[in-house]
Amino acid sequence: MSSQTETVEVVAQETPIDTKPALDPETTVFIGNVALDATPDDLKNVFKDDYDSVEVDIPEKEHKGNHVPVSKHAFVKFPVAIDFDDIKTKFDLAVINDREIHIKSVRSPDELRELNRNRFGRGRGSFRGRGRGGFNRGPRVPLSDMERSTDTLYVNNVPFEATKKEIANYFETKEECVVLPMRRLRDEVTGRSVPSDKFNRGLAFVKFETLPGDITEKVTQFNGQTFGTRALIVDVAVVKPTVPEETHEGDEETHEEA
Repeated sequence: MSSQTETVEVVAQETPIDTKPALDPETTVFIGNVALDATPDDLKNVFKDDYDSVEVDIPEKEHKGNHVPVSKHAFVKFPVAIDFDDIKTKFDLAVINDREIHIKSVRSPDELRELNRNRFGRGRGSFRGRGRGGFNRGPRVPLSDMERSTDTLYVNNVPFEATKKEIANYFETKEECVVLPMRRLRDEVTGRSVPSDKFNRGLAFVKFETLPGDITEKVTQFNGQTFGTRALIVDVAVVKPTVPEETHEGDEETHEEA
């Protein structure tokens, strides 16, 4: 009986490690939030104008009971070493079959092994499981402890058709002081991911060149106010930390200053 117990423990610890693909962060990226009906060719079309050929692996997800996942994920391997930041800037949030893909870096085999050791080494009560953005990825600095901007607001729930000029006028600042990330859409003719010239992502960063008081006074002034037909969610932007890109086990967002 003791030998059977020992065998079960070994399988429980090693199987998750061995079934993970050996991924090279220098050539491979993780794609999250992939539409269920998307094909490898759909993903290849996103990158085809910049890369002659890429390899796409879309792992099959197991359905448990009546639960059907709303999306799937994929790994895209490039023929050459990549500049991850460049790829993320160009292709993150490209739309495939009405879903925005999320591009993240991959973990090396050694990092995956360490992750699994930590997970299976914890007791049942200490496992944090899946939150809004996926599995816990280690300690994160609480938002309350992060360095805050002294001149920039993070604004959420912005009307998707609002322009930089309209936002600048609303907040009484200059148009060039507004950072407005635009949605990426798929060109139906070329299949290439292109930034929308009409729809933003529903968030903005608004900077003030001069402030008569503290930036928090602007939060009080604008938070909850209606812009268009939407009630704005306003906070002081946090200064973006210089840390490695988040890995591929979830899609979390923080309001970081651009």
